[in-house]
Amino acid sequence: MAIAGEASDMTGTAAGLDNAAAGLDGAAVPNVATGKDNAGVPNVATDKDNAGVPNVTAGATACRPGPGADAGRWRTAGAGTCLAVEAMGLGRSYGAARAIKGLDFRLPAGSRTALLGPNGAGKSTLMRLVAGVLPPDEGEILAWGMRPSEARKVPGCLGWLPERAPLNPELTVREHMTLAGSLKGLGRAGTRREIERLTAALELGAILNRLAGRLSLGTRRQAALALALMGEPALLMLDEPSSSLDPAEVRRLNALIRSLPETTTLLVSSHALEEALLVTDGALILKAGALAAAGGWSDLGKRLGSERRPEDAGFAEEVFFRAQGGVTC
Repeated sequence: MAIAGEASDMTGTAAGLDNAAAGLDGAAVPNVATGKDNAGVPNVATDKDNAGVPNVTAGATACRPGPGADAGRWRTAGAGTCLAVEAMGLGRSYGAARAIKGLDFRLPAGSRTALLGPNGAGKSTLMRLVAGVLPPDEGEILAWGMRPSEARKVPGCLGWLPERAPLNPELTVREHMTLAGSLKGLGRAGTRREIERLTAALELGAILNRLAGRLSLGTRRQAALALALMGEPALLMLDEPSSSLDPAEVRRLNALIRSLPETTTLLVSSHALEEALLVTDGALILKAGALAAAGGWSDLGKRLGSERRPEDAGFAEEVFFRAQGGVTC
């Protein structure tokens, strides 16, 4: 499913590691934590907001507009909860193949959402739509109340790690990070601080001055992850971040994700179901481009008939297969 937008991925990694400051409005699409909002669309944290749209996480989080953002445009869902992402009838096709089919959901600010689905379900396409490097051909997608292509221009708004993040083989990791800091408007001092912070957090010291073209798959992935994390973007999208990482690197990655500021909204796709459960509040589960289930983890388990709890072994796997219509033990 690699398609148009491959060239644009470079901006998603360096320039488009950009920004996502804070808050959407209260129009009623799914949130991945509360399940549904006031208008009846799923929220991925509380499962539903007051309007009936799924929300991916619960709770009202203060809006945090970034520099240059028009706070009056930012949307909220119910009780003043800001929306980081809002999809309304979202669709995308590649020729005759429909990769994304009429998605409605909301991600409240501060929510931590797992984007799950089998290969070919549309996860990477949805990430590209949210990142603003791929336009929808049906419906609408908003990031902080703006078209994602506009949100990318606001410092601190969006950070994105693509599935196949391109790095310039002739630049060192430090040069990539310096360029990313410049494109994100961090300034020289801010860029230096971020390079120091992420070098320590991801243990990049051994590769910082190495050319990207001489890195292994795992270290290339770490370098690309650092670019996405620079500037602590308010909306952080990670597409298979643990791909090619060894167990120690995965542990550091998960620790870093858990240490993100509470105001950071996270959307992370992964096939490592139990790992995704550890760092998220809820999930959007896709099946053949459509939304199979959305909500907070506990709510998903109950609605899908699981007798397990999120802390039980095998819970995430059971929820996933039940959402896909499969049978589990």
